[in-house]
Amino acid sequence: MIKFLKKIYNFINLFKIPKKIKDNFSELSEEYKGLIESELRQNYFINDNEICNNDMNDHILGRTIVSRSKIIPWLCKEVGLKNKKLLEIGSGTGSSSITFAEQGANVVGIDVDDSSLEVARIRASLLNLDIKYLKLSGTDISTLQEKFDIIIYYASLEHMTIEERIASLRQAWNLLSSKGYLIIVEAPNRLWIEDTHTSELPFFQWLPDNLAYLYSSNSNKESFSSKYLDSNYSQMQEFLRRGRGVSFHEFELALEDLNKLNVVSSLSRLVYSGGIINTFIYKKLYKSYLRKQIKIHPAFFEEYLDIIIKKI
Repeated sequence: MIKFLKKIYNFINLFKIPKKIKDNFSELSEEYKGLIESELRQNYFINDNEICNNDMNDHILGRTIVSRSKIIPWLCKEVGLKNKKLLEIGSGTGSSSITFAEQGANVVGIDVDDSSLEVARIRASLLNLDIKYLKLSGTDISTLQEKFDIIIYYASLEHMTIEERIASLRQAWNLLSSKGYLIIVEAPNRLWIEDTHTSELPFFQWLPDNLAYLYSSNSNKESFSSKYLDSNYSQMQEFLRRGRGVSFHEFELALEDLNKLNVVSSLSRLVYSGGIINTFIYKKLYKSYLRKQIKIHPAFFEEYLDIIIKKI
């Protein structure tokens, strides 16, 4: 049922993409997909097991389709990408970087993982896209010593520690040009009851890190529950990098008064979980409850944070 609904939702989003955006899409041929799969197996997926194979299609094509169908139309409408100097923090294997470059952005992608960067460079080369990739941490971006029109965290902020998030956001804000845009995409909101990102457990985002680490074995997600079985937190850094929720608190600490931030747009995602009633009724009620508690921009109360902030 969930997979069927997702397919319908993705089909509708693809159908709605404006022609002027679609015309810029590079062809993702069978040859391209085969070569990317080969590179992923050699450089990214070390173990050829069921978990990796299930994730393979996401890295080859899935993430690019999601970015093209949901994120690119939003960014093109609200910000515009053509000729914009764009820094992507946590660019991974390049599946989202190529979607920015297709629309004419001058992209610099940074990541700390050599294997991811290798795949990203090959991906861009196969599509004849000029993307600059650097091995660099999100907490060291001040060393770039240049200004950007757009700085984007695409599914990456949640994989940093709290301290890293605050330090990186502060540096990103300083690297933005006048009237530049800070963009957050697909960051799970820790204020939400369900963790649909990492553990697929209720209330998991609210637990302190130590308790969440110990409780992770209760997840029905085998790739997660089988990992952190010790009681001395020996893999805590890896655990945190699997993805912990983000909320308005980091932004307030990094950028100060949230009510002075110029939030120009946000997305409201359809995240199907727990059945139809939970997805379409309980979640809407819960979002209304959150909005009544704190008087800040409603973008910070979505299940996932997809936010565009313009520097004044």
